[in-house]
Amino acid sequence: MDEILIKEAKGEDVSTIKGILYDTAVWLKKKGSTQWAGLLKGEDVHNIQKAIEKKEVFLVYSNNEVIGTFALWDVQTEWDKDLWGTADHNNYYYLHRIAVDRSRPEKSKGRRLIEGAKEIAALNHKKGIRLDCIASNDRLNAFYSNHNFRYVNTVKDYDNGEGLQDYNLYEWKV
Repeated sequence: MDEILIKEAKGEDVSTIKGILYDTAVWLKKKGSTQWAGLLKGEDVHNIQKAIEKKEVFLVYSNNEVIGTFALWDVQTEWDKDLWGTADHNNYYYLHRIAVDRSRPEKSKGRRLIEGAKEIAALNHKKGIRLDCIASNDRLNAFYSNHNFRYVNTVKDYDNGEGLQDYNLYEWKV
């Protein structure tokens, strides 16, 4: 079995992480999605550089090779506040920018990233993890449901800066 290691990202990891995120945006575009389209224009609404400095970005390794990245915000972003509201937001992580390295043919990378995020939440005594995803992406919604994230709500017609979109909210509790 492959050895899985989750590491907090460091400054020298910025180009690796941005490369994975960009490649994911290209992949999404090829599939007909506008999700993460800002990355293709050089926009970084999540400010990954600053998130790394704040120790909120992680790399997941399998056999010493990066298989993906994700960000866990301890404090709600404006985006999270809009979608989740501010009631009962304490002691949760907000999962963002989960992306696998598509150049590696290895299976189960997404599952390993999710397990890594859950492990960090448990180790840091969080209540759980919250996330959002585009409601029309059946495959992604099934992925989160299959990994014990509970559907909470759908936010209709949210203006994501590129148009109106429906978002499903999911929560996993420790």
